[in-house]
Amino acid sequence: MLHELFLLLSGNPSSLITLDGLPANFPLVSPSERAILKTLGTLGHLHISLRNACQSITTSHSSAIARAVASGIETDNLQTFRDRILTVEESVIRKDDTGIVVAYDAPLAKVLNSFDGWDRMLNYLHDLVEFMAPGSGTIQRLAKTGNPASGAEIINRLRGDIYTGYPQLEEAALGLLRIAEMAWLRDVSTWVLYGRLPVAADYGSSRPSADFFIMEVDGPEIQMEDSMVDVDAARMKEYQINKSLLPSFVTSSTASSLLFIGRALSKIRMSGGASGDHAFSSAAVASPEMTLLPIHLGYLQSLQSPLSPQKLSKATSDIRLSLSKHTLQNLLPAEHILDSINLLRDFFLLGRGEFALSLVEEASEPARQRAKTPSSRKPSLRGAVIKENEVTGMLTRTWAVLSSLQGEEAHDDLLDSARDLLFLTLQKNKSGASSVNATPTAPGPHRIAADYHDVLIGVPVSLCFTLSWPLELFLQPSDLEEYDALFAYLISVRKAQMRLQSLWRGRRDTVTFHDKEDIKRLRERHRQDRVIWATASMAHFFLETLMDFWQGEVISSAFKTLVNIVSPPVAERDNTPEDMSMSMIDDDDEDLSTDEEDDNDDEDIWMQLETEEAVKKTGTLSTTMEAQQQEAAQTQQDPESLMRAHHAYLNNIKRNTFLADTHFATQLKRFLATVEMLAAGVEDIVRNHELEDLGVEGMEVADEERQRKVLEERCEDVKDMLRLLVRRLEKIDEERERWSGEGLDLLAAAGKKKVGRREGVKVERLLMRMDLGSLAL
Repeated sequence: MLHELFLLLSGNPSSLITLDGLPANFPLVSPSERAILKTLGTLGHLHISLRNACQSITTSHSSAIARAVASGIETDNLQTFRDRILTVEESVIRKDDTGIVVAYDAPLAKVLNSFDGWDRMLNYLHDLVEFMAPGSGTIQRLAKTGNPASGAEIINRLRGDIYTGYPQLEEAALGLLRIAEMAWLRDVSTWVLYGRLPVAADYGSSRPSADFFIMEVDGPEIQMEDSMVDVDAARMKEYQINKSLLPSFVTSSTASSLLFIGRALSKIRMSGGASGDHAFSSAAVASPEMTLLPIHLGYLQSLQSPLSPQKLSKATSDIRLSLSKHTLQNLLPAEHILDSINLLRDFFLLGRGEFALSLVEEASEPARQRAKTPSSRKPSLRGAVIKENEVTGMLTRTWAVLSSLQGEEAHDDLLDSARDLLFLTLQKNKSGASSVNATPTAPGPHRIAADYHDVLIGVPVSLCFTLSWPLELFLQPSDLEEYDALFAYLISVRKAQMRLQSLWRGRRDTVTFHDKEDIKRLRERHRQDRVIWATASMAHFFLETLMDFWQGEVISSAFKTLVNIVSPPVAERDNTPEDMSMSMIDDDDEDLSTDEEDDNDDEDIWMQLETEEAVKKTGTLSTTMEAQQQEAAQTQQDPESLMRAHHAYLNNIKRNTFLADTHFATQLKRFLATVEMLAAGVEDIVRNHELEDLGVEGMEVADEERQRKVLEERCEDVKDMLRLLVRRLEKIDEERERWSGEGLDLLAAAGKKKVGRREGVKVERLLMRMDLGSLAL
């Protein structure tokens, strides 16, 4: 019986001792012995089930972490159990003088006591393998159902298991956790050392690892003139974080840093290291993974299991700063970033007012031409077919207008860059190939609540930015999409404002009347039109106040803070040591002239002493300035910190321009459409008045009354919408318990540069301006 029992414990199936113990009709066994045999038999069947489950996981599970843990259970825990079986068996066998086993001489209770604690251990391990791969064991009553666990879920499970109250289980969980975390770190090292996504552990496989939390996604299509270029080759590689694969010890900031490091190395490798004016011949640029690999590998090797979030974050930060110091700051200097954000500010955020004015004028020209024809008097292009070359021509003519506004000798480098990098295009279908900034927006704290792309010309258009190397280290396609959404939002409001302004240019009396009847008729007309013009004025005041608030307080303040973060340290922009030395010598010369007047006898002696002192000061000053420059170079911001600051900058603008507020943004779009219909109706009334004054037959009286009634209804709609918008602003002001400038604090924190406390952009200020303007609603 004991021989059969030890064979079962060693993992050999037994027909005699089943999961339910001995057969009921088995003779010569007491109830206590039957119970002991059932307990020991359960250990044997758990051993068999665990061994089969581990073999199944190591050969078929998609997670390399799961395979590593299963292999660890097989080679460590189960092997320890088998060694224990051999030890117990040797202690109970009886041999003769020749060493031949003649009998097993031990009570079952002693054998059971020798395996004390192993029932708990094997049950825990069996539950673990069932968690990793449900149904992989052979014991049906212990089988689980569901999907296989991911590597992150296994790590999180093991990190929770180490806090059990049983030392034996804690030791086993720590050993398996060490195996799982080392397998996870191998994937991380492939990414942060080489900029390559780890692949599956299968021999010869090129599939990406199922455990790694960074995945490659379809990037935006690169605009190429050669139509024969392969579509797949003409798409940029982009990466994003899969939060479901993040272990619990990886914070969001650490994951973002890891994404940035690998993405930067990948971009450097694909771009050949440098391009254009920012060529950098160092080996760190040509092959950063080879130059910096020993240093970065040392940071990773310093990590010990169980991994600490703080230590992992520190190692990640060290790698990021090392990469930035030796490579990225040379590829993407602060001056290049400043030029880019200034361009985006001037043209996407309408910082350059003449650009918005010219573009709206060019976009409205087709509508004005269509309105002159009797067949169509609608200013909107809705329903018309707009071709790509017509949209491109609008921006081309806008560049020509802006160039004509410059002097003959004036040269605007920013305008030249914008002409090369920006293009206006019809918005493509999201499901197909898209332009650079038509990729899906990454989830963020302030999503875009309404789409304004179809307001400018009646069909969806996008202002696109040509993203190229090495600016990809700072800007992402999702950033450009947000810029495009903000541009569509701001240009739509600016267009409606200009549309209302144009009404007053056409409001004039065509003929000067002297007859009393004509004057009386003119006064009656003005009385009837007063409500219409008052409503138009009210709507114009609202839009003008809104744009002034956005440009003057929201965008301007956030942009100044961003520039303060991106700008090189002050010491780098100060005078050179030579300039400071010359200034010091000049000061000393002035002192010399004073001494010369006071005491001519000691002229040569004092001049010599002062000159020597100036030379000493010059040497000391040069040393001090060099130290300051070295310190400033060390404190220069790394690209990831600048990227975070830029994301906070965009979120701050979206929040404080209310584009992220669903109620306001949606209502404002309806308000702009109503304003457009109001302006069109006013133009028709004014045109009819002109014809009437000139004695030309215009509308019938009934038609004019009907049109006036419709226009008055539009006025009521405009007033109602204004009330809703103002109430929503008041609600937003109430909901924001903290000052709206918290985005600026986030901006400073992301840039890791001390920025003085600024007063926040409060919605209350906007409401006060509207009250001061007597916006009686």
